Amino acid sequence: MSIEHIAVIVLAVEVVVMVSARVGIERRHWAHAKGRGPAPQAGDDLTFVPAALYGIAAAAMAAGALTVSVEPTLETLATVATFGVLLPAFTANAVLRLFTRGGRRAVTPGLRGLAATVAAAGGLVSVGLI
Repeated sequence: MSIEHIAVIVLAVEVVVMVSARVGIERRHWAHAKGRGPAPQAGDDLTFVPAALYGIAAAAMAAGALTVSVEPTLETLATVATFGVLLPAFTANAVLRLFTRGGRRAVTPGLRGLAATVAAAGGLVSVGLI
């Protein structure tokens, strides 16, 4: 199996994780709207990603890009920014939202480590898409 195949599989898994987290967020919002649950958290959104996750994904992607010869074109930079930084960081945040069900106080150091690992793995493997 080549790095391209692995990158596509990781991309598909990232999308599934993000959709699962989004469905959970929407279920909490609907439950609150119908009076069956507490008010959603203010930061209960997949796009409110801690800056550290962006940095981890970018660093891992840069480390992976050093191992292959990458021609710095506009198309390559756009691909890297989207699949190497944004999606891994969003997925890492989705992992946090799935495990904590939107609560910020339940984020443990272990969960932060898991999110950092997801961001780093996604950034590193995304080089296969370039």
